[in-house]
Amino acid sequence: MSNLPRLGIDIGSTTTKMVELVPAGKDKWKLVTAASMPSFSGGIAGNPANLGSFSQALIKMRKEAGVRATKVIAALPEGQVSSHVVELPLMSDDEVKQALQWQVEQYIPIPADRAVWSHQVIRKDPTSGGMEVMLVAAAKNLVNAYVSIMEQAGLEVVALETELMAISRAMVPSSYPTSLIIDVGSKSTNVGVVEKGQLVFARTIPTAGEALTRAIQSSLGLELSLAEQYKVTYGLDSTKLGGKLVEAMKPVLNVISSEIRKTADFYTSKHSGQGITLATLTGGVAMMPEMVAMLSGAVGMEMSVGDPFIKLVLDKPQQQALATSGPLYGVAVGLGMRDI
Repeated sequence: MSNLPRLGIDIGSTTTKMVELVPAGKDKWKLVTAASMPSFSGGIAGNPANLGSFSQALIKMRKEAGVRATKVIAALPEGQVSSHVVELPLMSDDEVKQALQWQVEQYIPIPADRAVWSHQVIRKDPTSGGMEVMLVAAAKNLVNAYVSIMEQAGLEVVALETELMAISRAMVPSSYPTSLIIDVGSKSTNVGVVEKGQLVFARTIPTAGEALTRAIQSSLGLELSLAEQYKVTYGLDSTKLGGKLVEAMKPVLNVISSEIRKTADFYTSKHSGQGITLATLTGGVAMMPEMVAMLSGAVGMEMSVGDPFIKLVLDKPQQQALATSGPLYGVAVGLGMRDI
């Protein structure tokens, strides 16, 4: 493992997070600094005019936070990445890559010549003579946009990976049994299956925090900003506002919890004997009052809010500053932990 400082950057739909880490022993990292700023409307690939402005904003954030690292690992948005588990006969790594080159268009929604893809072997079964490979692909224009932003900000991109891969590294110990990682963001809910600390299945549900806010807005006839404020402040506490918030959000939460359950059931149907009873919740919505209890009951799993700082060494001021914002930094911390 390199002892160089690691810089992880997570460009979310609403906020961008930056974390600098340095190795501090076996499976431990020292937090050097963490910073955040609002993301630009329209995203990265969706609005090319944002590229220069975003780079300048990164330069400013890095300078104000005192970040020294120049090598960066960044996350591509889960909803714009295609992840697929491919079943193959047992073969060498070189043979896997060669086999996938001929098959990749079967599994991704864009032509292969317009995509950047990579793979990772997640399971080998000598008994059956088969193996499973995680194939991850993204559009070239998305990858090029991210690389361009970082380079204009004076940073060298050493790796790009998915949000769920990073979160799994940060929040799910390798000693855990097969479990779910659930990242409820503003626009989508990303669900992954993690086995021995490794992401082995991923799925994006296009329903999340914004849908909850709109449900409150519509049901209670509120301005969008006030609906968001009520959601964040009172969440799913049935004693607040006569339980009206819970009733307003229930249909959306039912959709999210049903799709999470389907994801777990699908995975276990393909892998007999690997029941999933444990889940880790993260993302901004994870901090809503009573969210964990409600979702745990609806999905039928033991659930807790993930702590991205579980493998980090923080001093007391850092602990105080980040006490309430932990789930927001899950992706950035996981990126910084990646070996370079």
